[in-house]
Amino acid sequence: MQVNLKKSLYLGLAALTFASVAGASTASATTANAASHHVTKTTKKHAKKVTKKHAKKAAKAVTFKVTKSLDQSLVYKSTGKNAIFTKPGGVKDNKLKVSKSDMSSKANSNSSNDLFMAYQEVRTSKGVHYYKVVSFDKKVRGYIYTKGVQKIDNPTTQAAKPSNTVGYVTTNNVYNLPAGYKFGADSSVKNFSGINFSADKFNVDDAVTVYGGDTYYKVSDQNNPLINGWIKSSDFSNNMPDSVKNAQNTAQTAANAIHVTYVSSSNLGSTVMTKDLNPASLQSNGTYNVSDVAAAIDNSLKGSGYDFINSNYSAISDKGSNLNSASVINKGENITVVVTPQTQSHQINYTASQLIHPDSFNQSLSTISSLKPLNISTNTFNSLFTGTDNSAFNYSNFKSQLLGYGEPMYQLTSNDGNITYTFNAGLTETYAANPALFNTNNQLIPNATFKDVSNQQMSNNANIKGLNLIYNAKNNQTGQQQNVSVNGNGTTTLFGNK
Repeated sequence: MQVNLKKSLYLGLAALTFASVAGASTASATTANAASHHVTKTTKKHAKKVTKKHAKKAAKAVTFKVTKSLDQSLVYKSTGKNAIFTKPGGVKDNKLKVSKSDMSSKANSNSSNDLFMAYQEVRTSKGVHYYKVVSFDKKVRGYIYTKGVQKIDNPTTQAAKPSNTVGYVTTNNVYNLPAGYKFGADSSVKNFSGINFSADKFNVDDAVTVYGGDTYYKVSDQNNPLINGWIKSSDFSNNMPDSVKNAQNTAQTAANAIHVTYVSSSNLGSTVMTKDLNPASLQSNGTYNVSDVAAAIDNSLKGSGYDFINSNYSAISDKGSNLNSASVINKGENITVVVTPQTQSHQINYTASQLIHPDSFNQSLSTISSLKPLNISTNTFNSLFTGTDNSAFNYSNFKSQLLGYGEPMYQLTSNDGNITYTFNAGLTETYAANPALFNTNNQLIPNATFKDVSNQQMSNNANIKGLNLIYNAKNNQTGQQQNVSVNGNGTTTLFGNK
């Protein structure tokens, strides 16, 4: 019993001792783990703090400030080495404005528009220097590295004056300075408050050639020295401009005119028309002879449908008195002329002529009587083919109603249908074909009368009289040009019994 008890006691003590040791080991491990966790956490916190500090220092923004304002009268050009940006390099939200390639093109340009004015120098927080620039055409403005542009020492060079330094300025663009001399010079147009100096003579006082090759003259008005400045050499002329001559001639013509009121003989209280006339041979004392006045009046009545006065001086009255062969009329005078409307009308002759060769006249045209008749109304026929001797023949109206494409007389056909005649406007509307309707320059005479056209003769064939209409004739079976002509003023008419 004792032995067993001791043994049990021994085992119990052993178990207790083991348990105590085990408990002490567990406590030590827990303490060690807690200490290790605390050190790791502190180290990470410190590392994070250090990293954040360095990151903050690295992310500091690039800034810039103006270091000096530059002389704006200086001129710069691109070197082609750098681009232009909206802000200096490295600054937040910076954008490309002009590429390096485009700046290289500007470096080789001869246009003053591609020059620059640099008006500020700036320095970034990294110590890099930039210019703030604007192009002469004001289309480019931004920042460029200082090596990207270079100063031009002499934007202008002395040029030769014209051999004759007295002449006329043909533009209203007179500048304070030549374009290209400095920024803004090309837009510095002087304001002369609407003064018209186009007829004034100017002196050329100086001449320069600007960058790009344009030459400018410094000019001053001989009549008004306050009118002066720079103009392009192309805007200077030794000869008075045609526009000035025409204006002066118009003004002189108006000053020398006589003012005519035309009244109808059938109703003397009725004004037919009014005109300003300039008779020939104005006398040195500012008067006109009555014969010259009568001739001017007859010329003004051409194509009006009224009779000429034919030197009937009594038809002219000045201040209520009829004139006679000894009368004289002052320039600027108001006179009255009694005119008589024509009433008798007649039909105009017409001839349709065919060409052997499509590009030239045949001088021995014959007539034929084989045409299919055309139908137009009597009113249309009378309005186009009849009129008084002195009424105007309106060829433009005649052409649009009868000779235009698709109109009745544009194409004519022979009775048998074998030949088609097509109107040739190019040869009809010439002095050679219709000398009473077209002048020697082949320009339409607007006041040609029915009598003129009825009596005219073809310039190279006196047998053809009246309105001469040229046609190209084509044989519908062979397709060849025909050696024939058609005539509407003889036994054959295109319009039945009209």
